[in-house]
Amino acid sequence: MEGACSYTALHSPPCSTNMYNTGQPSCEIVYRRVKIEPDICYQSNGYMPPMAPDRFSENSCRQSQCQYSGPDRQVNCLTQENSTSCYPDRTNSCSKMSPHFSGPPDSPPSYPSHSGYDNSMSSSMSCVFGMQRSKKNQGMSIWARTQKLPQDKLKHVSNLYEGSQIPIEVRHYFAEWIEEQPWGQIDENNPSQQDQMFAQQIVQKLIEELENRAMELPQQNQYFLLRLKFQDVANQFRTQYSQNPMELVQIFKRNLAMEETLLHQHENPDASPIEAPMPAFDKDKLIMAKIDGVGAKVNDSDKLVKELTQKQEVFTINYQKQLQINSQINQTQSERYLATLSPEEIQRVTEARKTLEKQKKDFETVLSKGAQTIISARLEIADTLSKNFDDLEEVRQLVVDQELIDWKRKQQLAGNGAPFNPSLLENLQKWVESTVDLVWRSRQQVLKLEGLCSRIPLQLPDGKEDVVSKLNNKITGILSSIVTSTFIVEHQPPQVLKRDSRFSARVRLLVGGRLTIHLTPPTVTASIISEAQAKLLLRGPNRHPDNCCGKILNNSGLMEFHQQKGELSIEFRNMILKSIKRAEKRGTEAVTEEKFCILFQSSFHLGMTVNELQFEVWTISLPVVVTVHGNQECNAVATVLWDNQFSEPGRMPFVVPEQVPWPELVKMLDVKFRSLTERGLTHENKQYLATKLFGGTIDDNFSSKMVSWSAFNRDPLPNRSHTFWEWFYQAMKLTKEHLRGPWKEGFINGFISKQDSQRLLEKCHLGTFLLRFSDNFIGGITIAWLAEDRNGKKQIWNLQPFSAKDFQILGLAERINDLPQLHFLYPDIPKQAAFARFMTQTTHHTATADGYVQHKIQMRCDTADMNGSPVASENPQTPQPGISDHDSPLMSPSNAVNSTTGDGTNYMDMDQYDLQELPGIGMDYTADNVFELNDINLSNFLVEAAMNFSNNVPSNLNGNISNMDSST
Repeated sequence: MEGACSYTALHSPPCSTNMYNTGQPSCEIVYRRVKIEPDICYQSNGYMPPMAPDRFSENSCRQSQCQYSGPDRQVNCLTQENSTSCYPDRTNSCSKMSPHFSGPPDSPPSYPSHSGYDNSMSSSMSCVFGMQRSKKNQGMSIWARTQKLPQDKLKHVSNLYEGSQIPIEVRHYFAEWIEEQPWGQIDENNPSQQDQMFAQQIVQKLIEELENRAMELPQQNQYFLLRLKFQDVANQFRTQYSQNPMELVQIFKRNLAMEETLLHQHENPDASPIEAPMPAFDKDKLIMAKIDGVGAKVNDSDKLVKELTQKQEVFTINYQKQLQINSQINQTQSERYLATLSPEEIQRVTEARKTLEKQKKDFETVLSKGAQTIISARLEIADTLSKNFDDLEEVRQLVVDQELIDWKRKQQLAGNGAPFNPSLLENLQKWVESTVDLVWRSRQQVLKLEGLCSRIPLQLPDGKEDVVSKLNNKITGILSSIVTSTFIVEHQPPQVLKRDSRFSARVRLLVGGRLTIHLTPPTVTASIISEAQAKLLLRGPNRHPDNCCGKILNNSGLMEFHQQKGELSIEFRNMILKSIKRAEKRGTEAVTEEKFCILFQSSFHLGMTVNELQFEVWTISLPVVVTVHGNQECNAVATVLWDNQFSEPGRMPFVVPEQVPWPELVKMLDVKFRSLTERGLTHENKQYLATKLFGGTIDDNFSSKMVSWSAFNRDPLPNRSHTFWEWFYQAMKLTKEHLRGPWKEGFINGFISKQDSQRLLEKCHLGTFLLRFSDNFIGGITIAWLAEDRNGKKQIWNLQPFSAKDFQILGLAERINDLPQLHFLYPDIPKQAAFARFMTQTTHHTATADGYVQHKIQMRCDTADMNGSPVASENPQTPQPGISDHDSPLMSPSNAVNSTTGDGTNYMDMDQYDLQELPGIGMDYTADNVFELNDINLSNFLVEAAMNFSNNVPSNLNGNISNMDSST
């Protein structure tokens, strides 16, 4: 048997199956708080089955080789027959388990599917990063394989750890421990409290391992430095990461991902390269290295320009001396001058003239060589500058065309709820400022070269072109591109913009801390323009729209320079959109599909004079949809989501595809839902959503399906009056506002069909229930539970769906607590254990000192008139008050909640009701907005108003107002 075995007494990670390509089940188990690393070679099939710690001898682990002695500790203990599985039934696969088990030590933990941890190792450690080991390397650790990489890749690994503040010695001596940790089970982007606790445990354990290893090392001199190293690193980690353990988790995950990428490239040279994101610190080092490289070349060209200046100064001095000699020679040849001299003096002058003529020839030779040297130097400098400008253009493309565009794309996706790190902009500003400094210096070099050339005009050799003016145009173009491209919207205005509501935005000039711009801060003006005007703006210079299509108050101000941060920016805090001018409708397009944007404009100059370089900069926000009433928000959000997710970089405003692949659409829905509710959609949820659009069953493959915009948010679902998005949006809104806690914990199935819920419940104990969103009633959630009818036959019953209005009166946890018919949350969680923490209603005493009788709101479910059988919504047997088409008419949320005094009598004061103030009745439309009524679901609006009225008026008003039928 080959390989190494190890165990670590660490808090339990989740289980998994099929970790490698062997096809054999293997798992990291939770049993007596011990984790068994499955990365062990076994000669017959290459894996070691999971086993309990009592299968090992005391000294069997923590050895470099698994060398056992004795018949009971030989390979037999590694065979599948003699191993202990994760569960008592000795099955060979593990179900989903939570990493925070604290149950009795003699029983394996068992958790329901609500824990939210993936069963697949694609999100956990060794398959963690999307690659499985090749079979020849299945028994080798990542670090063992990394050490066999070529020298260039090893250098990359060394730089990786050097830049991440994790010494390479820690990676080497603690390789086994590092690779054992279930990094993939920690979501560092959106960490939950459990993720934070788990990360804290890992950091604390690593510090203990470092300190223990330092103590265990021998006292010999050769280990002295290593002992100090481990102690220093332990102290550093304790100081730096004890309060922020997730930062260390991020670093380890990045480093391990990069190692896996390098290994994959080396071990699979013919395979397609993996698109692995470069760690931020690596990217920063790479870009700064490029900038520093160009900076060194700019320094060299600076030296060349200075040398040329000196050569031209020497040339000028020699030229002046030659002129003096020429003047003297001319004087010695003057007849008037010679006539005044004696013969002896004429002879001396003649000899002097010969000497001067010789000096003249010498100076002519020097000047000729000097001119050639100057011409050569000029050509060399021009060539050097040209190459420098090419390098600067490459850096500009990397920083502006790639990184800045990538940042803008991430900012756009953040509008849909995707994770977004605002600090990325600080790196961008650093890169931009470093680049623009070099560009400005290079431009000054060109200007100096132009000045030197004009002072001493020299004709270039045949075939050589004067490129100085072209170089000036080139570097000025690079400078202009950087300056105009780095005028950005740092904080976007809201993309659903309600008229007459206050909104804010922040604009920033990334080069503002350089080039003396901050010394005279420019003014920025904001205006709103239409899609057509935005297209005109992008077609070329001097195409700014003459008129905006709306009026914005508080839309102008001076940029401010923040000395500490080095930022030049302006924040518009109190803008208000007072009016909007819409375009004519195109076909079936609604006003909530019409896109606008906010245009920010400014101007300033650079250089020694005002007219040297004048810049007019502008930038536009992400598309915004203007609404006048909250009823339009649902459709407006759909327009914004579709645009953010599916727009292409560099598009013409604001073009989006008419249809998109279903996997991309459901990814968008998942991200949005997760951002609002703190937990995303499960695979089963996504499959169910697909059936809403395409039909079929949740077992079908929808990966090749396409979804059009019309199917998403224009056309109603089959046999329904609402669209797919309207139904999904209302479920998401209900969860965000009233169900976030239970949803986050996994206690709500949510997106599941009635048939599937019945299939799950029919195998459970009586009183088992689950919660799902209603198919028919948008913004409603129903409870399905297993009960017996009067004949003792099991039946699945469904409560009439609860809406947001119901939860404003009484929360979900209180309603579930009040219903004695409900015992276990599916599959077998006692309802008190699941929902007790979410109860907020306080218990009232029956008597008070002021003489009033206390009351409480309580939920009840009356099934007495159901004749012993639940009623299916497909074939109602009784009227369904309050909602026109419910899943089940067992109860109405509106009349199931009673508020009474001690004697059971309802009282009311008629004077307290002002019809204009009743919720849902008020409207904020003006005469200018009447044409937009077509885009508001008037039926839903009136139903909502009627339900608000019924929820706010006592039941004895005008007979029995609580039985109002909202379908009217």
